[in-house]
Amino acid sequence: MDLTQNLWERFGFSDNPYDTRALSFSERALLPISKAFIGREMDSTESYVITNFFRNPGGGRVVVEGDVGVGKTTFVNYHRFLWEHEAQDRLLTPSSEISVYSTWTAQAFVMSALGSLVGRFLVLKGKEWVHAHDLLSEVAALTHVYIERSLRWSGSVTVLGTGVGGSRAIERTSNVPDVGMPQLISYLEQIAALAYDEGFAGITLHFDNMELLMQADPEALGRFFDEIRDVLQTPGYYFVFVAPAGFFQTVIAPRERVRSIFFGQPIVVPPLSEHEVLAVLQKRYELLTTEAGRWVSPVSDQLVAHLYNLFRGRIRFVMDAIQNIVSYVPEGLPGTISDGMALEILSTLAYERASQLLTPTERDVLVAAAGVEEFTNASLTELTEKRKQNTAIYIEKFVRLGLVRRLRQEGSEVFYEVAADMRPLSPGSAASHEE
Repeated sequence: MDLTQNLWERFGFSDNPYDTRALSFSERALLPISKAFIGREMDSTESYVITNFFRNPGGGRVVVEGDVGVGKTTFVNYHRFLWEHEAQDRLLTPSSEISVYSTWTAQAFVMSALGSLVGRFLVLKGKEWVHAHDLLSEVAALTHVYIERSLRWSGSVTVLGTGVGGSRAIERTSNVPDVGMPQLISYLEQIAALAYDEGFAGITLHFDNMELLMQADPEALGRFFDEIRDVLQTPGYYFVFVAPAGFFQTVIAPRERVRSIFFGQPIVVPPLSEHEVLAVLQKRYELLTTEAGRWVSPVSDQLVAHLYNLFRGRIRFVMDAIQNIVSYVPEGLPGTISDGMALEILSTLAYERASQLLTPTERDVLVAAAGVEEFTNASLTELTEKRKQNTAIYIEKFVRLGLVRRLRQEGSEVFYEVAADMRPLSPGSAASHEE
């Protein structure tokens, strides 16, 4: 085997066309968002509504909802890109989204936003320009202390503060510099004024990671929004929160003071159509080809369609599955991977992982769960003909191991779904396996 670093050369690509990271704002990137974004045209409901949200002068707050893996983050990133680069009334925005963590306070929330904005000005204007402004120098120093005291990693830290790339944080938020909320909000207001002087009509801040917080403690997340309510009303800012389906109704709507400051209803992002997913892949193949027109699709369109249905349209999981397939195909195999081989790889990987973690009985219950879109303790008990007490124990273990995830609660019933990498166990998708 030739130990070259590019797994994708054999197909004619310079890099991975199935990379699930959010598309880059940079035109120098291999997959710039200005060229690689496909679907959700401006006349789609979700694009129309988010455009109208940004067209409201003075700022606002909105929730963008959808199932995990449908492309919510890329959708928001694309519209942030449009409003910074192509709009007449341009909106300044950090290069990447900001992740919210369960231990955050309102102070930590604002500190992260400030650090991201200083980082954006560093990219746009340069270090000398930033240090020439007393406001930005002061905020940069403050967020630098915040990093040093609260977000230490084993190596260098390039998040929050003055690092150009970062806005992601880890959970420790103790020892934050002792700056009161009025002063922090004043910094936000002054940066909004500076952005206006530089030709921007406002600032967009995009917050992610709501899925994890909602699963962990919805009540605590609701209290967090109560705490940051005043911050969210800072003039000139457009706060966009990307969240799982049901977030608005569960977290925002029950708190009238918080609900009253949010934009209408949540913007719901549905999965891309099968045709759009195929178009996304085609566009990526074209952008990453090493020689114009000379590439081979790693998998067939028929396999993509099968995966689309298996994962209920969630493009992230489709791409993750194809990456797994390619990673396990022998190096010397030429051309497009056969559908049979691809499905065998996925089902074998899922079966082997389940067998390593579970007893045969538990694995059989998981296989049954993979055959339905969602399930409760009662429905899985009926499906498997197991005792209800045993089923509850199985589900608890599946969730703990990451094989199943909790979806929502309706009254006393909790709904679950099998994790994406276990879905190939479902009847019709899994190959037969002998003990």
